[in-house]
Amino acid sequence: MFTLALIVGSCSSDGNDDAQPQYNLDALQGKWYRVGGNNLDANGMEVTVTNDQGVLTDPANTSLQVDNIKWKDIEATGETNYEHGELGSDQNYYNGFMELSSDDTLRIRVNSPGAGNVQKWVRTFIAPIAELHECEPYEPEAFSMAKDDLWVEAGEEDEFPGLLPASTDPAGGYYIVTLESTGPLPSQPWIDISVSGEEVPVINGTSAGTDTPLTRKVAFSAHPGIAYDVMAKPFYNASPSSDVYPEPYKISWEYVGIMDCYEPNDNFDEAKFIPKDEVIEAYANKNNEGYGIQEEQDDYYKVLLFQPARLQVQLLQSPSDDFIDLNVYREGRGEIVTTLTPISGMPGDKEDGALYLKTTNATLDVGTYYVRARTFMNDGKTADFNLGEPLPDTWTTPYTFTVTTVE
Repeated sequence: MFTLALIVGSCSSDGNDDAQPQYNLDALQGKWYRVGGNNLDANGMEVTVTNDQGVLTDPANTSLQVDNIKWKDIEATGETNYEHGELGSDQNYYNGFMELSSDDTLRIRVNSPGAGNVQKWVRTFIAPIAELHECEPYEPEAFSMAKDDLWVEAGEEDEFPGLLPASTDPAGGYYIVTLESTGPLPSQPWIDISVSGEEVPVINGTSAGTDTPLTRKVAFSAHPGIAYDVMAKPFYNASPSSDVYPEPYKISWEYVGIMDCYEPNDNFDEAKFIPKDEVIEAYANKNNEGYGIQEEQDDYYKVLLFQPARLQVQLLQSPSDDFIDLNVYREGRGEIVTTLTPISGMPGDKEDGALYLKTTNATLDVGTYYVRARTFMNDGKTADFNLGEPLPDTWTTPYTFTVTTVE
């Protein structure tokens, strides 16, 4: 009976013409490196396949751990197609589908929404150029000082070369300067402020204060590396008398530095590299460099594209008294056409404080691109406190933006 059964079984097997083709996992064995997809943090991940399991041997910049089973229970469903369980960042497994192309590239789709559900893996890992970030933070200066002196006679002009010292802050900052008549019969004071060594002042008087003691008080944006001269005189006294003089007065000043880690970056040649997908923070202040001269209105940045994509810049925050115009340029410095999408305000009309995003119409090749941030604030270099003018918001509120890729 045992012999007969073997014969019957053998005949039955030989007559089966509908046997399904058998696929194997040989082509998947060994190491795989993740180089693309919709989760950039996972690029650089390494998985080693042994039999039907893919074990994580390098988690890259993810929350997963070495020795996690990244690909579970791999099953061949065709010569180049596979199904498996894909380990997500939440430590749960999701249905995954693999397709192996002729160039030994493994593409994975995961049946779950969100970042990481599209992946590209290769056999030989070539590390991408690192995202460069040329931000150099520093501690901005802050100090205050005062000087007491005398006017000996009416109309006396007292000059103080370099009284306001030069700042070393790359972005500069601002001075608040007060001239105060302190005598019993105070004169209305007058103050001029100029770049050290220049005759024509950048601050040629200010509005007169009406409260006692009589003052002239002004704030102005200070350029890095430049000292400022101060001239003080008794401009007017309601009761001129020899008893007025000598008249005491006081000059006091406060400096507040601004921290912008990308300065100087006022032109293409000074552009600083910034990473994609990070919030960039900078200031749009324009500093007094001399009479009729001001700092360039633009800030320039460079971004790297490691694979073809469209670039998108989004203005997240803007000073309330300025419009920040972001545009994208090629290495040859030609502007790239973008589509404007308003977020708040009226960016199409360059309304102060408006927010928006711009996306390049064309897919860009791998390479280096520029982002220019232009300020449209025409003044913003002084604040006359006796007129009740506040400090410009541009001095105290940074603009922030991101650069991202869009497939």
